[in-house]
Amino acid sequence: MKEYIKKNKKGLILLSIGAILLTFSLTMHHYINKDEMIVHSISYNVDAEVPESTRILSEEEILNIFLTNNTNTIKFMSDMFQIDNEVLLNKLREDYQSINLLDNDLDKTLLDYMIALEDSNPELFSKKLNVSNPSKEYMIALIKYFCDYYGNVDFSIAAAIAEIESGYSAKSMLNKNNIFGGMSSGGLIKYKNIEYGIYSYIKLLSEGYFGKGLTTVEAIGRVYNPTYNEAGVKIAKPSWVANVSNAMSDYSVMDTVEIEALLSLKEA
Repeated sequence: MKEYIKKNKKGLILLSIGAILLTFSLTMHHYINKDEMIVHSISYNVDAEVPESTRILSEEEILNIFLTNNTNTIKFMSDMFQIDNEVLLNKLREDYQSINLLDNDLDKTLLDYMIALEDSNPELFSKKLNVSNPSKEYMIALIKYFCDYYGNVDFSIAAAIAEIESGYSAKSMLNKNNIFGGMSSGGLIKYKNIEYGIYSYIKLLSEGYFGKGLTTVEAIGRVYNPTYNEAGVKIAKPSWVANVSNAMSDYSVMDTVEIEALLSLKEA
């Protein structure tokens, strides 16, 4: 036996090392630390004590992980504003520090950024008309999403006005991505896609109505759909007020809408 061990000593040593290595289990952890951001740690689970090794990710790695984890939100915004997704990603890499992209609510930060970027760099954005066939559920979810963004717009009023103006189905309006009957000197306003059209609608309500203290159906109607009473006083058209008020009951409550829910409804 001793002779066998002498002859096969090298093989036995290698076998022993192999057996020991089999007792190791490699685990990877990703966690967020407020001071160090994201840390990768590699630990070996063995009977003997083995030191854990860690390294702090570079800022570029942190940003790339963040962008990858939020692909859906970024793609939704690039499609809505009609900017090439890679161009947007590159702009975010350039500007992420100035807008505190990693530290703030992504939806609001990104939408704020897109609005400002379209204003400062309009050449990056397409104005091509893209007509789709959105479901009523998707359009209502978009109204809720943008109402939550602006904060001061009553969702039930916004959804009810769109119901009365377009029924969420009038082709002449959907072909222009306009569900609220917004008019200009050239007729019905045209928006480049349904997401952008609904965003523009809620922005209008926020800045032109609710932001100016017009927060009831009657007050909104005096501007939105006016008429004059027998005394010549400008008022909201009574039938419009009644129809919107009745429709509001269908939209009294709706939970917050996340991007994933929007994408699911869009693809349905």
